[in-house]
Amino acid sequence: SMILFGPPGSGKTTLARVIAGSTGAAFEELSAVSATVAQVREVIQRARDRLGGNAERTILFLDEIHRFNKAQQDALLPAVEEGLLTLIGATTENPYFEVNSALLSRCQIYELVPLGQRELELIVGRGAEALQAEVSPEIAELIARRAGGDARNALNILELAVQTARAEESAVAEEHVE
Repeated sequence: SMILFGPPGSGKTTLARVIAGSTGAAFEELSAVSATVAQVREVIQRARDRLGGNAERTILFLDEIHRFNKAQQDALLPAVEEGLLTLIGATTENPYFEVNSALLSRCQIYELVPLGQRELELIVGRGAEALQAEVSPEIAELIARRAGGDARNALNILELAVQTARAEESAVAEEHVE
């Protein structure tokens, strides 16, 4: 089990999904902002059923784990201790202050850092390919700079720019038709 700690857009959720995909484990995702202890218990029961039924492991990705109160964190503890599920918590807050010590002692803590200019430019390039859009190196550099180390922000800027450009192209094409 682990806790991924870092700023928004540094890849916490993506990393959790990559881990789940590469391990072949079932992937359950909850947001601590809205999840209840009952939902945590349901995930634990499904993990127990999977493990007993076909030996399939379960990864619980808990986004914003710092938002869980002590009782909610305590509900996770037995399942993590037993190895019934693997917990991957994500937080933008320092887990040493926000996650209870019993849960911390059973998790590895990994700190992610904001992405650099070059990484963001690569992400913008891949995003442009996925959107089937052509983006000049200068625009990719500008988007990366404006994103502030946040991949999600860079992709949102790119998507808005592409949508705006396509809307303008469409408006110009309509004007020429009339």
